[in-house]
Amino acid sequence: MTKPFDLTAEQASAQPITAKKPLKQTLRPLLMAGVPALFAVISYSQYVANEPFVATDNAYARVAKASVNARVSGQVIEIAVNDNQRVHKGQLLFRLDPQPLQIAVDRAEAQLGNARLRIDGLKASYRQQQAELQSAKASADYDQKEFARKKALIATEFVSRANYERAETDVKISRQRIAAIEQQIASTVVALNGDPDIAIDRHPTVREAKAQLDQAQLYLSYATVTAPADGIVAKVDDLQVGNYLNNGGAAFALISAHEIWVEANFRETQLTHMRPGQTATITLDTYPDRPFKAHVTSISPGAGADFALLPPENATGNWVKVVQRVPVRLELDDADPALPLFSGTSATVEVDTGHRTPWWYPLKSLLSAGHS
Repeated sequence: MTKPFDLTAEQASAQPITAKKPLKQTLRPLLMAGVPALFAVISYSQYVANEPFVATDNAYARVAKASVNARVSGQVIEIAVNDNQRVHKGQLLFRLDPQPLQIAVDRAEAQLGNARLRIDGLKASYRQQQAELQSAKASADYDQKEFARKKALIATEFVSRANYERAETDVKISRQRIAAIEQQIASTVVALNGDPDIAIDRHPTVREAKAQLDQAQLYLSYATVTAPADGIVAKVDDLQVGNYLNNGGAAFALISAHEIWVEANFRETQLTHMRPGQTATITLDTYPDRPFKAHVTSISPGAGADFALLPPENATGNWVKVVQRVPVRLELDDADPALPLFSGTSATVEVDTGHRTPWWYPLKSLLSAGHS
């Protein structure tokens, strides 16, 4: 019996049988292409990771703050500004009751007038004493001549013994009067600071009284408190009319309108190539779409923890190494008056150190790892 003809089987048997390649031969091209590619990716990532930029988001805007203090003690009678108001240098902020200070000025003016009168009286006394001295000397000359005349006549008995002795006594009295006047003149000259012709306002007593008056007037001017610089006043509501401020007591704060900077706390490992003067880019959380150009102005000489009120104690058995952060100060180069900075707000800082690791450094690292 004849078998049926199977064309499908015939064609299948006619196709050549292909042998499977070994796994080693299949993986070899993949390994030859993949290993260099992997090395290139690792090298590039290392190269990019060591680019000249160092960044941190541990940064904050800082604005110079000054405390507006009372320079004399007194009661607040007027507040001329509102909270968060922009003020200019010399603008009135508040007033203290000037009445007690005005009384002190009036008292000092009276003391100055009395001092001038005393010195003027001393100068008049000096002139009078000089006139009395001249009169006493003239009288002494007359008494001396009378005594000499009577002394010459006493031997001829034309002058009695009593008249002679009276003339001798008059000479002694004249000399004593001259000595007394000279002593008074010396005391007056001392009171006039050794110079009888001294100007009244140059005398130490008058100058002291004038200084007391100047001080009283200065304290009176302190009753009017003005802004020491341009800025924005804050915490004004803490001060109320009727409050009593002591000398040096804080009234409220003045935020500077010009002295603005950013303080960035970089890890100590990021400071290797950072130097003052390097450029930076600052992005404030307040204005995320507006980067600011800046530059490094200074780097703190110590880590932030080193300046803490209670510095860390590392000399213990439980010490754990912690990467420290060092404050870096940056100033804006293109500050925009239309975009005010708020003290204490967060920022992100990126500094261009200008240092890039050589391209072959990753290869060196990998070769060192392979040998090890």
